[in-house]
Amino acid sequence: MILSTPRRRASRRAAFTLLEVLVVVAILVILASVASVATFSQLEKAKQSQAQLKAKTLANACDQYYMDSNNNTGTYPQSIQQLQSPPWGQTMTPFLKDPQNDILDPWGQPFQINPNFMLDNATPSVLVYTTSPRSHVTISQYGVGNNSRVQ
Repeated sequence: MILSTPRRRASRRAAFTLLEVLVVVAILVILASVASVATFSQLEKAKQSQAQLKAKTLANACDQYYMDSNNNTGTYPQSIQQLQSPPWGQTMTPFLKDPQNDILDPWGQPFQINPNFMLDNATPSVLVYTTSPRSHVTISQYGVGNNSRVQ
């Protein structure tokens, strides 16, 4: 049985050409790269938000340290490690729930503190901050970037 010309053309057209497949693959690669860039950007913003929340928690712990009845000097901790083990010994309630992990930022580095920070140039306070290693943005309990008040 011999196929007629229109049927023969139809049977040849049943598959995609190599060029069509390559165009579709190229489009998928472009879409995947755009999606991955957007995903990594959002992941970095999420880590920055998490760092700000942890900095607020540590700043509250520093305020507790300052007001602790065992702290006769009325000072803020000079290092973040003093929240783990105060120089006057253990208190009845710990400053941190998980001392080993609470002092680490989302990138695994310890937070830094400035115990001589002056809020509004008049009120003594403490500044808890860190820097994102990927975007080099400074994050504190007050905000991210220029809002962080880190000089």
